[in-house]
Amino acid sequence: MNKYAALYSVSLKQAWAAKASLYGRLFFLFILIFIYNHLWEVIGAENNSLELNRTYIWYLLFAEMIILSSPRADRSLFNDIRDGTMAYYVGKPISFFLMRCVEALGSMTASFVLMGVLGSLATLLLTGEPPFLWRHFPIIFLMCYLSSCFNVLLTCAVGLCGLWLASIRTLSMLIERLVFTLGGGIFPLSIYPDWFIDIAKYTPFYSFYYLTIKLVYDFSWENLAVAVTLNSGWLCLIALFTIFAYGRLTKRINIYGG
Repeated sequence: MNKYAALYSVSLKQAWAAKASLYGRLFFLFILIFIYNHLWEVIGAENNSLELNRTYIWYLLFAEMIILSSPRADRSLFNDIRDGTMAYYVGKPISFFLMRCVEALGSMTASFVLMGVLGSLATLLLTGEPPFLWRHFPIIFLMCYLSSCFNVLLTCAVGLCGLWLASIRTLSMLIERLVFTLGGGIFPLSIYPDWFIDIAKYTPFYSFYYLTIKLVYDFSWENLAVAVTLNSGWLCLIALFTIFAYGRLTKRINIYGG
């Protein structure tokens, strides 16, 4: 565990040092908040619902914190599998997959914390009081951080699909689109018809994203318990897939030599 903690620390420091990447993501987040703030101010004024803008912008902030903070661990893993880099780590006293996951978590944490602090301040200045109580903010922040961790694991699982696929570009693009649609990455799923929500409930995107971010405007201990339960279930399924895929991958390397 000390090795993985050291990897996490190094990755976190490297991410903080990469100012251009951090500021680029932060700038993109500010642009999204600014544009959609004006858009929903107009929509709220037309519908005599001034609370609509405040609720939606805080929802958008936490959704984009989860999405934008995650590095492209899938591409890194896929390239390591294809170019044989992974073969160098087989037999060493460290798991290659966990090493890449921990590195991605360190990079994600730096972006998530920066966007969480500065993004919350910017949103607070634009909309005023948030739709949640401040005593619930640490819980919401922690839940969104855990969802971002789950997102990292999901992208790593996609990278492991390089074991069977010649390219993961299409799969990665599909996952990204499903995050925005079935996960409510831009708009809350409550605006969609019931049949669409029923479909989304059978995917990990519904709990990893929507149920977690929904706590921003509909916080309750019951909703929190449902989100934790479903997230834990999907986490176990993804973990089982990664264990299976990584086991097959290391077996193939041991037999065929990479």
